[in-house]
Amino acid sequence: MVEIYPIQQRGFHNTYDADGNIDGFEFRFIPKYYKGLWFTQCRFGNVTVDGEEFSRDELIFEYDGLEYSREEMFDLQKYWQFRTPLIFKVKKPGGLSIGYHDVALQFGWVLNYNGALEKEADGSGLGNMGHLFGNDYARRMLLCR
Repeated sequence: MVEIYPIQQRGFHNTYDADGNIDGFEFRFIPKYYKGLWFTQCRFGNVTVDGEEFSRDELIFEYDGLEYSREEMFDLQKYWQFRTPLIFKVKKPGGLSIGYHDVALQFGWVLNYNGALEKEADGSGLGNMGHLFGNDYARRMLLCR
């Protein structure tokens, strides 16, 4: 199923540890940009679910079957293909309850030809492109299992 929303319903579920206990949740994300991006350009902010904020430094990202921290994403020499989802993994003991949840994330990117001051001028750490295309993505989603 092809979804047009940046935060994807497909792939929204709780995650389990080796003992079978729920240890968090995950969801897929595709930016609104009309073409792909280099991960070195991307700036990932916090994730908020039902008003509870999860720090960007605690997130784990999965792309092409490999997991990365936010710091590793700054140096990741991979091209994020257009319409290819990035999986956001959030650790939360017990995960989320079955039902509807409001999921929001902050995302932006920088242009490679900008100077260092211009890249982070607003202090958000989300780059300059978030202001043009909106750096807050939000969606109400249903957790079924």
